[in-house]
Amino acid sequence: MLRHLARFVLAAVILAYPVAARAFDVTLLHVNDSHSYLDATADKIAPRGVATYVRMGGWARLERAVEDARAEKDNVILLHAGDAVQGGLYFMKYGGRPEMELLDRLGFDAFELGNHEFDRGAPFLAGFLKYTRVPVLCANLHAPDEPVLASRVRPYVILERGGQRIGVIGLLTPETKVISSPGHVDFTDETHAATLLVRELQARGVNKIVLLTHVGFEEDKRLAATIPGVDVIVGGHSHTLLGSPDGVGALGLRPEAAYPTVIKGADGDDVYVVTAWKWGRVLGRLDLTFDDQGRVTRAEPRPTLILADTFKRRNDAGQKIELKGPEREDLLALIKADPEAAVVEADPAVRTFLGPFSQGVEAMGTEVIGEAVLPLPHIRVPGTTDTGESLPRGSLIAPLVCRSMLAQLQDTGEPADLALLNAGGVRESVEQGPVTMSTAYTLLPFNNSLVLLELTGEQIRQALETGVDRGGGAFPYVGDARFTADMRRPAGSRVLAIDTLDHDGNWTPLNPARVYRVVTNAYLASGGDGYEVLKAAKSSYDTGFVDAQAFIRYVRQQRMLKPLPTTGVTYIPAK
Repeated sequence: MLRHLARFVLAAVILAYPVAARAFDVTLLHVNDSHSYLDATADKIAPRGVATYVRMGGWARLERAVEDARAEKDNVILLHAGDAVQGGLYFMKYGGRPEMELLDRLGFDAFELGNHEFDRGAPFLAGFLKYTRVPVLCANLHAPDEPVLASRVRPYVILERGGQRIGVIGLLTPETKVISSPGHVDFTDETHAATLLVRELQARGVNKIVLLTHVGFEEDKRLAATIPGVDVIVGGHSHTLLGSPDGVGALGLRPEAAYPTVIKGADGDDVYVVTAWKWGRVLGRLDLTFDDQGRVTRAEPRPTLILADTFKRRNDAGQKIELKGPEREDLLALIKADPEAAVVEADPAVRTFLGPFSQGVEAMGTEVIGEAVLPLPHIRVPGTTDTGESLPRGSLIAPLVCRSMLAQLQDTGEPADLALLNAGGVRESVEQGPVTMSTAYTLLPFNNSLVLLELTGEQIRQALETGVDRGGGAFPYVGDARFTADMRRPAGSRVLAIDTLDHDGNWTPLNPARVYRVVTNAYLASGGDGYEVLKAAKSSYDTGFVDAQAFIRYVRQQRMLKPLPTTGVTYIPAK
C-alpha cells in the first residue's frame, strides 16, 4: 500500500514539474559557387589599410577546415549551394569529374544544383553527376524528358544527427531557363515548391528545416519572410560576402550584410540566412541549438575566410615581395585575432588527389586557341606610348575583351546593351602570332567574374566621367558604345557624344533616362577604381562567367583576331 502511494506521489511530482526541454546542437558548414576553382585563388586584402596580396581558398585547405570543425563538434552537416563547376580550367579540361569526386572526398551531405551545372546541357550534367554519391537536390526541377537526370535529383533529403532529423530542401532559380542551357528541363516557382515540401516534412515529423538554395541573397531574404516553418536558408548564386566590420571587414573586405542575416519569418520566428561568398574562399559555419519544438534558440556565427600562408606587399620599386620578420608576425597576429579568418594548412591527401588533374590543367597553357593577325598593343590612356608609338585611339586589345564579354552574355539569352572595362583590367599587349591559353590568362589574370548591371544612361555617363578623370588603370573602354573624351574641359564634363550600338547596327545617342544592361567585371561593379556609381545599379547579377574564359571562348570562335574598326574612344588631349 505504501509502495503504491509512493509511486503516486512521484508521478504527481513529475507532472507538476515537467522535465526541461532537451537542447539539440548541430553545426552547419557550407560553401557555394566554387566554380571549379580547386586551387587557391589570388586576391588582395587591406588590413589596417595596407594592400596585401594573398591566396584564398583551395579545396585542400577547405578539406582541412572541414575536418577541424568535425573534430570539434559531434553533429556536423556539410552543404554545397550550387555552381560547383564552370569557372576554373578544371571544368574546361575534365568536364566536372574532379569537382564531383571532391564532393565525396569531403563528405558533403547534400549538393543543390546551380544554374552553371546546366551550361553544357542536361545530358552532360547527368553524365558528370555519376562521379559523386552525394544527394543532389532541386525541388523545383521538372524534367520528364530527361529521365536520367530526373532519377538522380531529389527534392529534399532528411539527415539524421544525434537522434534528430533535419530536412534539407533544394531550390534553384527559375532564371536558369534563360541564363543557362537546360534544354527541355523546366523550373517551377520556388516559393510554391518549398511551401508544399515544408508541409510534407512537417507531416513526417521533421521540425528542423533548412532551405539549400541557388537563387541569390535578395531572393533568399524574400523566401525567409514568406515560407512558414523554415529555420535556416543556406544560399548561393549572388556571390555575396557576409560578415562583420570586426571580421572580414577588418581585413579590408566589404561584407554586404551580417552573417547570419536574420529575417522575421512568416510564422513570427527568426530565419537565419547565410551564404559563403565564392570560389571556396569561405567556409560558412553556423552553430545552432534547437529546442524540442524545432525552434532555433541559438545561432552562433563562425564563418572562416580561408587564407594560405603567403603574404606579399609592394616595395618602393613596386615589386611584390613576400612579407618577413615583424611585418609578417604582426599580420599573422591580426589574422589569428580575427573571428572570421584563418590561415589554414593544405590537406596533403587532397593535394595528392589533385596532382594528376593539375598537371593536365598546366599543360593546357600551351594550347593554341587562335591567332592575332596583327599586333594588338595595349595602352591604358589613348595618346603616345613610352616607346613613342602614336596610338590616338588607345588600346587595340581592350575593345576585343569588351567584345568577348558581350558575346558571352549574348549566348546565354541575357544579352547586354554595352560593355564597360577599366584599362587596368587588361594587363598586356598581344603580339602578332599564335594566341594560347596562357596568353589569355596573362592578359586577364584577376579571375574577374562578369557582372550584369542595370544602369541609367546618366549613371553610365557618370561612370565614364569617373574613368576619364582618374585616367591610368581606371580609364574606360567600351563595347557596343562610343564616346569622346575631351581633356581640355573641366573634370566632370569631359565625356561627350556618347552613343550606343543597337541590334540593327545603328548608332543611337545615350538616353540619360533609359535603363541599359551593362556587362562589366566584378571589380568595377563593386566600386573599384573609383566607380562608386556602379554600386547604385538598379540591379546587379554576377553571372559566374570569368573574363579570361569568356575571352578564350571568343578567340576560339573568331580564330583570327584583328583590331576592331573603332576602339570606341575619341580622345582629345589637354594640350
